[in-house]
Amino acid sequence: MRKLLFLVPLLASCEWVADPQNFTREEVARFKAKTEHPAPPANPTKLKVMAWNVKYGACRVDFWFDFWGDRVQLSSTEVNDCLTRVAALIREYDPDIFMAEEIEVGSKRSAYVDMVQFLLENTNLRYATFDETWDARYVPSEGLGRINLGNAIFSRYPITKGERIRQATRTDEDFLTETFTIKRAIGRAEIDVGRTVVAYVVHTEAYDQDGTKQKQIQQIYDLLKEEANPWIIGGDFNELPPVCDEKAAAGAPDSCDGKLRLSGFLDERASSKGTSFEQPPYTPSVMKRFYDDFEPYIPLARYGVGEANQRPFFTHSVLGPDGVNDEGVPGWWNRTLDYLFIRKGEVWTDTDVLQEPGRLGITGDPSRLSDHAPVVGTWGLP
Repeated sequence: MRKLLFLVPLLASCEWVADPQNFTREEVARFKAKTEHPAPPANPTKLKVMAWNVKYGACRVDFWFDFWGDRVQLSSTEVNDCLTRVAALIREYDPDIFMAEEIEVGSKRSAYVDMVQFLLENTNLRYATFDETWDARYVPSEGLGRINLGNAIFSRYPITKGERIRQATRTDEDFLTETFTIKRAIGRAEIDVGRTVVAYVVHTEAYDQDGTKQKQIQQIYDLLKEEANPWIIGGDFNELPPVCDEKAAAGAPDSCDGKLRLSGFLDERASSKGTSFEQPPYTPSVMKRFYDDFEPYIPLARYGVGEANQRPFFTHSVLGPDGVNDEGVPGWWNRTLDYLFIRKGEVWTDTDVLQEPGRLGITGDPSRLSDHAPVVGTWGLP
């Protein structure tokens, strides 16, 4: 079945089965590599940054909720092989700050591998925070079992404080589903680079039908406007760039006709229609304030109009390059959902989407390492 099914007796028992995440804002644990890594330059004037949804170490294994496969669990060999290649790509780019989404530390589906510690030991990143967003001892749906998933912020420089900030919660799920499923949160880390800079990591709703994602994006915007320290934010916003206004009538100057695909992506399968994983309509206009008031790593002038111009900057595809869709079209990046932003007036250099070997000199192949591509850039510190 394609929806969460739960065991009512568990709820009736006295035992903890799912963390309700009843917090507004709280500190989280910080972690450090046991391996000695090279020390970064003191008092840097610029920082290399990367944000990447790493798909819980599954690389291109197709899961049941993707509708291109039927897998539920990974073996430890599969997870470790995938993470080894993920870590190799991170080392190639060698960021000073890395913001990761969909990272797990004790989940059955990823063979209980601690991905935070794995990446700390196998990259040049020395410090990390983990912002838990889904902690259930047992999710019966499809035999998913134990889940402990969240987002993480890694740094070559010391992290002096880590926090998670609760996001708006969906209102379109029944009680049992809401109890056992993911609760979105913003991760925040204060980093000592000779002075304090702040990194944020985000991963908003993907399948809500009640406008929760839009509320979460507004909350993120408000938080950034209030931040006093120099800041960088990266993550999977699950929203398209504001090339146009999806509410504009066809033929209007700001309509999306011929400018931005809003639906019918090559990796959407007909069998997902009517399920909990059907792609809801995108609302790119909610990202406009980010482009107006902050500095995007890829400005709209560079992103361009129409798929031919935008394709080099797409960051997501459920269907990998070795698969084909129902029409026989090979899988490839087909829309942009992932972003980096800094404060207005600050400067980006060397920004890109690492879609394939050769981008910024990498030799690893990101298209086979996740359903999202890493987004990267160099942030000139103010």
